[in-house]
Amino acid sequence: MATDRTAAETDPVARILPLLPLPHLDREFDYLIPREFDAEARPGVRVRVRFAGRLVDGFLLSRAATSEHTGRLGWLDRVVSPEVVLTPEIAALADAVASRYAGTRADVLRLAVPPRHARVEAEDPPP
Repeated sequence: MATDRTAAETDPVARILPLLPLPHLDREFDYLIPREFDAEARPGVRVRVRFAGRLVDGFLLSRAATSEHTGRLGWLDRVVSPEVVLTPEIAALADAVASRYAGTRADVLRLAVPPRHARVEAEDPPP
């Protein structure tokens, strides 16, 4: 991991929901957004972050100016796709379904959000 990274100038903290199956890790974690991902790192995009020493997929839920975490924050590893795939409505619905059926949001989102298809993302959207 590079130590000479610079954080984004506006709202440098990303609240990420890593897609982890463990119930006690079903919460948001704060990461710093590097300057090179500032434009792409929008709420609802797919991201990759380091969690417990390994790269995991996740969703960027929101951005903030500061973090309540008192320790050192890790860096957002990359934005997988700049397409916003997790809307606030889907996130709220996934939260409600996970609460109702005692599941994790990660498990619900794996089924609610279709997998990424890079070829389709590269095509021009229909008018």
